[in-house]
Amino acid sequence: MVSNYLIFFLSYFLIVLSVIGHGFLAIKLSKINISKDEIGFVGLVGIFFLILYSYLTHFFISHGYLHNIIFLLIGIISLYNFRSKVFNKQNITYIFCVFSIIFLAFVIFKTHDDFGYYHFPYSYYLNKFSMIIGIGPLNLGFRTPSSIFYLNSLFYFPYIEYYLYHISVILIMGFSNIILISNIKNHLEKEKNNQFFFLNFLTFLFINIFFYRIAEHGTDRSAQILIFLFLIYILSLRGNYKNFENILPKLIILLGIIISIKSFYVLYLIFLIPFIYYLFLDKKKNLIPKIFNNSLFYLSIFLGFCVVLVYFFNTGCLLYPIQQTCITAVEWAIPKTEVSALNTHYQWWSKAGGGPGYRSSIEPEIYIQNFNWLLNWIDRYFFNKVSDFLLSLSFISIIFILMFKSEKLKLKKSSFQYNAIYYYLILLLFFEWFLQHPSLRYGGYVIISLIFFIPLSFFLSKYKTQDNFKLKVVSLCLLTVLIFLGRNIDRIIYENKFYKANFKENMFFFTDKIHFRIHDKLNEFSKNYQDCNLDKDKCLNDKDFIIKKSNGKLIIIKTRN
Repeated sequence: MVSNYLIFFLSYFLIVLSVIGHGFLAIKLSKINISKDEIGFVGLVGIFFLILYSYLTHFFISHGYLHNIIFLLIGIISLYNFRSKVFNKQNITYIFCVFSIIFLAFVIFKTHDDFGYYHFPYSYYLNKFSMIIGIGPLNLGFRTPSSIFYLNSLFYFPYIEYYLYHISVILIMGFSNIILISNIKNHLEKEKNNQFFFLNFLTFLFINIFFYRIAEHGTDRSAQILIFLFLIYILSLRGNYKNFENILPKLIILLGIIISIKSFYVLYLIFLIPFIYYLFLDKKKNLIPKIFNNSLFYLSIFLGFCVVLVYFFNTGCLLYPIQQTCITAVEWAIPKTEVSALNTHYQWWSKAGGGPGYRSSIEPEIYIQNFNWLLNWIDRYFFNKVSDFLLSLSFISIIFILMFKSEKLKLKKSSFQYNAIYYYLILLLFFEWFLQHPSLRYGGYVIISLIFFIPLSFFLSKYKTQDNFKLKVVSLCLLTVLIFLGRNIDRIIYENKFYKANFKENMFFFTDKIHFRIHDKLNEFSKNYQDCNLDKDKCLNDKDFIIKKSNGKLIIIKTRN
């Protein structure tokens, strides 16, 4: 048991260190401006490049043991070469403390429902096969794969096997926490309590209290954590672009990862509108050429191209499930009628039309229209989830006002105006969220939180720091850590009792045959194809699918009535 935990723990930290090593290597090669003291962002740069690498290589090869071990070692060797930049007291403290604390959340038995349905199968597919064209019809989740799955596929190793598939969300949360803690610490040292400080502080409390259960992260929560960071850095500019060159790579990295995690979050490009406006406004500083001279800008575009290409090869659509982007001329394409029906399903589900143990008696097409869903949504979703969430945010806001309100300062009017622009955009996204997909997982957590946090942080920045300001901040941070640890300890005890999980013998999450059903199906397809008469252009070997091989790639074509 001890040896199992030791191997598990060492594998966990080797991956963390390897990702940091890849981050430093990427920074060196791309010549981007990120300080060695910003170890959190170095980690996110590593994640960005690993995602890009994973997408690119999988078009040609599977991510098996040998491939992954080599890539892990490259990261470790890179880390050794940059050891003078990594191994200082501050960086070591951040890395060890943050990832040791989060490790407790890493030990799980019960994952979320979508994990076994398509998160695990897709990552496992990437480990066992190179790209197969037309896999979208095999599973609804295979139609909108996330970069999280591609990142997961790089952490498939001997002995540990696939039990590190949930480490990607840990990496995002861990490095994000390091960024937030570092920002909080720097402001405390400078004795600044501006809006930037409070946004970092509130975000730190939020993600560790509300997103404490790693098994529930899926793809949505990871993206929403990064959206918090993105907004923090956008707002930190305040129309003043002195730090533009330092913040630009951070914005590109964050946006690249966010959109690759889930294409739905392309909506958040709306936050770039005022950003671009100010760039054009200030022509003297030549800010726009600096964007086009940044290698990350082109790499992020290339990553977007890879994401679109995967969508196309999986579904026949360039951006699934937007039916206008579907190219029905390719033989593996999913029909537009089916795409339209799925869009209806997503809305129906998010508007509380369906869920575990419940299905609305109204037809989905009628249910989602003209606020027919509203009363049911209020009854079944608002009073079950949203109301508790609003109460929690209100409680946090009151605590912060009581603790940090003191003697008033005078702020510049321009600071308020810059905030107001982004606040209106957040409200616009809120109405889009509420009218189309009012579920907290679809951006609701971050949108509603920012509606509270932006005015609250601006309000608190109007007051002077108190003599015991640092003590209050440190105390709240420690309390947050204790809540995170306490809730995870309670979760482990519950899983041990309810699910009969024996963490003393096995620290891995539960798997059964449902996790491997797609893998088994693909193996069956491959075998049947080989057994067919290869002289035929097409081989009908399944009642629902036609299997074809072209340029060395297996193509799955779903038969239609």
